[in-house]
Amino acid sequence: MEHEDQSLRHNSPMTVEPLSRATAWTRYWQTGAAHSCAGSYSPAYEGAIADFWRAGFSSLPPGSRILDLGTGNGPLPKIMVAMASRSDLQCDAIDLAQVAPPWFAELSGADRARIRFHSGCSMEALPFEAGTFDLVVSQWGLEYSNLEVSTPEVLRVLAPGGRIQLLLHHVDALPVTLAAHEVVHLQWLLNDSPYLESVEHMLEPMALATTAEGRSRLMQDAQANQAKEAFNAQQDAISSRIEQGACTDVLVDVRQYVGTLFGIAQSQGGAAARAALQGLRLELQDSQLRLRELRDHAKDPGAAEALAHRLAQGGSYQLEVLRDQDTIMGWTLNVSP
Repeated sequence: MEHEDQSLRHNSPMTVEPLSRATAWTRYWQTGAAHSCAGSYSPAYEGAIADFWRAGFSSLPPGSRILDLGTGNGPLPKIMVAMASRSDLQCDAIDLAQVAPPWFAELSGADRARIRFHSGCSMEALPFEAGTFDLVVSQWGLEYSNLEVSTPEVLRVLAPGGRIQLLLHHVDALPVTLAAHEVVHLQWLLNDSPYLESVEHMLEPMALATTAEGRSRLMQDAQANQAKEAFNAQQDAISSRIEQGACTDVLVDVRQYVGTLFGIAQSQGGAAARAALQGLRLELQDSQLRLRELRDHAKDPGAAEALAHRLAQGGSYQLEVLRDQDTIMGWTLNVSP
């Protein structure tokens, strides 16, 4: 199993935009990822996760309405609509990001009518009437919200006799462990080292090196030689970090992508390579934001119990650790307020 972002995707230059939570997640969902832990858990919904959701959907009364919080690219509505025995169910799916799951357009008209996606929608201010939904679900989503505000909203839109079913990040789950390591590596890349700066200073020399005249100029350019020495030192630094560190996939990906940047400089020029480097910085910043949130919102047993009590409002709940073989997938929480 790998880290969350399996590869760096920079086939064309990108422009850096102001970093925000909604835009970072929008760009992530636009990659086609099935869920927020795409590099850690399989996108194919089988095994323990799929069984958990199918069991919840199967037990609903006929004609029930479902609300999916933090839907992303809609894995839960996708599971629902694939259940031939439950063609009576409907789902409203919200996300703070702009979402447009590719699979949704491939559905029949009747199935598309059963699912409504709401982009730019906050869990802290749900745009639905009170008592609307028979089941409120969320997979690695609700815990990212301000729970003091979002949990009353969940309870407000839940119909009398309705249920809440959640899959939450567990503090000891694989993605959380990986995120803790990767946040440190991203901090080093973006803030604590001059690695990316040394790469940037090499782009113009790499562009010049494509011609005999350019190579001649470089031989007399003391600044270019200093840039090369600084870059070589940083290559040694990142290689040492990779050899000595844990969960260093992001460092390996970045080091490999530097060769792509140099290729862009040689084939398209320094300006194109700098634009691609800016795209790399943007992707790393987005990843840093997402991984910090994942790490910071994972629940230990006490926090998971506190959320269960908050939602149950004196009713009943069942909180369990979900495992697939020996791997902790998260907390499952079923609540009947």
